[in-house]
Amino acid sequence: MIRKNLQLLQLTEAMEGKTTLRNINAGQRFIHQDEQLTQVYIIRTGIAKCFITEENDKDYILEFLGEGEVLGEIEAIRKQKTICSVEAVTPLTVHIMSHAEFMHCIQSMPDFNKAILELLATRVANSSIKSARQQLYALSEILPQLLAMLDAQKITFTKQDLAGYMGISVRSLNRLLKEPG
Repeated sequence: MIRKNLQLLQLTEAMEGKTTLRNINAGQRFIHQDEQLTQVYIIRTGIAKCFITEENDKDYILEFLGEGEVLGEIEAIRKQKTICSVEAVTPLTVHIMSHAEFMHCIQSMPDFNKAILELLATRVANSSIKSARQQLYALSEILPQLLAMLDAQKITFTKQDLAGYMGISVRSLNRLLKEPG
């Protein structure tokens, strides 16, 4: 549920002078969908949510990201506007580097390049698994698994975030929560 990449965080922490640290308040949206981004963020501490706002103004949460996860890498690599918005769920501390510095690290640091490739491959695999589960299982089967994962990680999310992650309305989530299980 909450992705972490401690290997990438370790590599980033060792890059003296290549990043700057920034604190971001809980609830602050620091990347906006369809904007031109010039920086890459690597989460040092805290949790962020990545989401797409659809034309009907509904948010679909793609992922919750924690320590060592990178944001803005696709935009740096593909030189495109942002795919999604990102908001701090908890207070965040992030390493920030320019697109140019990020690309330089990919090209000149094999361990960093490998960590980014593995991260991207993991995200593709996880997106495929999430999509398959949503197609194959009833929401009433998915919700208990999701709640168990949150409980195991000692994390509480709002109903809005749970609904957004499942791709349903809060009203539908409330109905599911009331069903005898």
